[in-house]
Amino acid sequence: MQTIATSVIILFALIFVGYFAGKIGWIRKDSAPDLSALVLNITMPVTIFLSIVSQAGSGSMGRDFLIIPFIAAFHMASILFGLVVTRLFRVPKEKRGTWMFNCVFSNNGFMGLPLALSVFGDRGLFIMVLGNMISNLLLFSIGTKMLTENVPDADKISVKKMFLTNINFAVVAGLIFALFHIPLFDIAANLLGYLGDISSGLSMLVVGLSLSRMSIAVVFKDKKMFILTALRLLAIPLLTIAVLRILPFEMDPMIESILIMSAALPSAAAQSMIAEQYHGDLEASGQAVFLTTLFAVVTVPLMMTIGLR
Repeated sequence: MQTIATSVIILFALIFVGYFAGKIGWIRKDSAPDLSALVLNITMPVTIFLSIVSQAGSGSMGRDFLIIPFIAAFHMASILFGLVVTRLFRVPKEKRGTWMFNCVFSNNGFMGLPLALSVFGDRGLFIMVLGNMISNLLLFSIGTKMLTENVPDADKISVKKMFLTNINFAVVAGLIFALFHIPLFDIAANLLGYLGDISSGLSMLVVGLSLSRMSIAVVFKDKKMFILTALRLLAIPLLTIAVLRILPFEMDPMIESILIMSAALPSAAAQSMIAEQYHGDLEASGQAVFLTTLFAVVTVPLMMTIGLR
């Protein structure tokens, strides 16, 4: 358990390195989108491809796909939870979509993938990737609807953009190489290894750099955002752990661990990009991302310590 906590704390420390580097001007804040593109389009797809290839011949590869129905059920339950809490806390109509989104979607991409790799290795990353296929599908459909429910004539997100991403290409390519046992030449393997090795650290630095663009005064002015932060970081993972404990069947420990990690992660950073693109509540989205990411450095190791057997 100490190893897990150490891995989580190190990665979150990298977030603060990126944050302070952006705040004091060592790295230009305007470079955050370019570095994000580097991670999403090159280094993370390579990391995912290599993690899937490494599972070739693994006896667990078939049962790892069970994460898909479990992660779908988790999102459906989170939607019901969001409906309840928005009414319980009398969230204003114009804020309900943001609250719902933050109850349902965590940062499984930028944060979940490197965390899963660091804590659970290649198999953990592979399971998280499979779960993200469902999460992304829901995020860019139902999630976009949540964030734009009060935006008149909001544009429809392109289905093509939803599926034709480098990360999805990496998943398909990795499965082909793994299933057909296609070997990688040494030069290609070494090159991809170098690119994949920088994904985890660079992902965390980019998250911190993105947060450095926000004003602290704006972030802390809405006191109800602290309630939403507690729901995202404490209530949802604790409820997830409780449900997993009372299931009438035994779940694969790695799949259970990934579900707990997904539930414990801070809010999805993609909401800021969606809100900006479709003219949603950019301020509330930014506040949710900042606060949940800030406090997650404490709550994620805590929830994983409580939840993992």
